[in-house]
Amino acid sequence: MKFIGFILLFLAILPIFAQTKVSYGAKIGFNLAQHYGTKDQQQDYTVKTSFRSGISTGAYLDLHILPNFSLGYELLYSMKGSHETIIIKRMEIDGIMEDLPKPAEMKVKYYLDYLEVPILLKVNVLDNNRIALSAVTGTAMSLKVKGYHELSGIVYFPDGEEFSIISINEDSKLQNVNMFDYSFIYGGVLEYKSRIPILFEYRFTLGWDYLSLPTYQFFEPVQLRNQTYSLLIGTRF
Repeated sequence: MKFIGFILLFLAILPIFAQTKVSYGAKIGFNLAQHYGTKDQQQDYTVKTSFRSGISTGAYLDLHILPNFSLGYELLYSMKGSHETIIIKRMEIDGIMEDLPKPAEMKVKYYLDYLEVPILLKVNVLDNNRIALSAVTGTAMSLKVKGYHELSGIVYFPDGEEFSIISINEDSKLQNVNMFDYSFIYGGVLEYKSRIPILFEYRFTLGWDYLSLPTYQFFEPVQLRNQTYSLLIGTRF
């Protein structure tokens, strides 16, 4: 019975797809990426995050199912990550958690590049002979293709009335960070209609999954999510 129901559903929607127009194109743009997460309730450290800039580029395919509605598929190379400044107030020393007389400071850079596959719903809110404006929402699955992190920090230890300084430098290729990341997307597209159409797009991509990102070797990884603002320009072939 389930098989018969599936066949009947397929036959019902077949006329819609038979009339579906297909368009495709390419796009390239600029990412401002950062990480976000929950605050440390113990206040052992504070984190100030800033953006990593990068590119987002690839191809797309749109299925125009209805006059004002289309389903979009994309394949993008997207550069994400963040820059973090971590001020550490308490640290484990000889197995005991102690308050530091002078907070340590760590600067961490995370670079994460993904092959991203968004699936999008696009609704036309304005369409005339010159321009078209669409609202966009959907989800994306991303495959990590490249990762790197580097940390440079200073820890202060009392030395009489002064402090001795220990410099810390670490790096890794983020091998243990999630291979896949899943995201929610929303934004808008403005298309100028001409002999060669030009599309301008704003997009916000919010990660669902927490990533276990390394910091200093004596600390547990921090749990953060990807967050990306994108400005893209493209064309339709």
